Amino acid sequence: MSKTKVWELVAKRLSGEATNDELGELENLLKSNPEMHYPLQTVADIWHQNTPDTENTHLAFATHTARMKEMGMDIEPPNELPYLAETKTITRKKYLLLGAALVLLLPLFYYSFTLFYQPAVKTTAKHDDKSEVSTKYGSRTKLTLPDGTQVWLNSGSKLSYDKTYGNGIREVSLSGEAYFDVVKNPSLPFVIHTISIDIKVLGTAFNVKSFPGEKNTETSLIRGSIEVTFKNRPSEKIILKPNEKLITANEETQDNVVKAQALQQKTTPVIIKEPARQEPLVMVSHLTYAPADSTIIETSWMENKLIFRSETFEELAIKMERWYGVSIHFADAAIKPKRLNGTFENESIQQALQALQLVMPFNYKINKNEVIIASK
Repeated sequence: MSKTKVWELVAKRLSGEATNDELGELENLLKSNPEMHYPLQTVADIWHQNTPDTENTHLAFATHTARMKEMGMDIEPPNELPYLAETKTITRKKYLLLGAALVLLLPLFYYSFTLFYQPAVKTTAKHDDKSEVSTKYGSRTKLTLPDGTQVWLNSGSKLSYDKTYGNGIREVSLSGEAYFDVVKNPSLPFVIHTISIDIKVLGTAFNVKSFPGEKNTETSLIRGSIEVTFKNRPSEKIILKPNEKLITANEETQDNVVKAQALQQKTTPVIIKEPARQEPLVMVSHLTYAPADSTIIETSWMENKLIFRSETFEELAIKMERWYGVSIHFADAAIKPKRLNGTFENESIQQALQALQLVMPFNYKINKNEVIIASK
């Protein structure tokens, strides 16, 4: 994706000069690159403010450019943005404001990224020649695999791969949630192993959520194509297209738990009847977008947003545990099935709970990293 092209379309959209085709092109670019929604909205907010003095704008532009160069950030000078000079109907002040807005926002994006993707990551080399990267609750990280493939790892997640990765094989195992931007290599497919499915790609960008103990595994495709096979039905395959999401139910293991408990008992042997196994639920749907700013909900965590739609309080609590690095307990089970909608972005755990109290009555207590929730 050309960043210059994106900002050209942004400038035309803000000035009201974009054609329907250009608006459609921008919408598709934003869907394929969800990380652009936040900077676009921030620039739009600044655009509609009163135009500052041109001399001060130039000074701010130059000052922040110099600071970012000192930080080692690669900043293009204004004369390398030709689209600003091509559109003639927008005032010069407006363009100076847009250029200054972009430069002033870059440090914010830089610091937001470094704060959001904290280096709370643990990498270990095990005896079986595997490398493992994991994130604690409340932290996220970004890593680059030996072939250049980029991976964003959500909180409470783990990615592992052999030290032979890239030498005739590109395979990783995921427990948790990650966003992959895979380097294309037609002769060497990239394979992800999860609890219930395997995902095979050549070069694409997609999100995978497969947390232990959760009911479903979700695969959301942003661009390219992926091939999904099922652990218990390896002969069956599903090909996903961009803007599609695959949801598959993880296999229940309760029967294995019952058998293990029976074997541990030192009593008369018990004959356990094998229960009829149900095929896992498989469903293909489209990605979902937040109505306010068209953020892709499935990848909103990469923008530091926790978006939930018609989720039970119990389901939301699991997400909040990972998001805030806390442990949440319900003193009253009756409140667990209540359904909620909302978005958390910069709120603390206390602010998030207070916001939920506005739509549903309940009490809570916070003791260090433990939260107790009870009916009101």
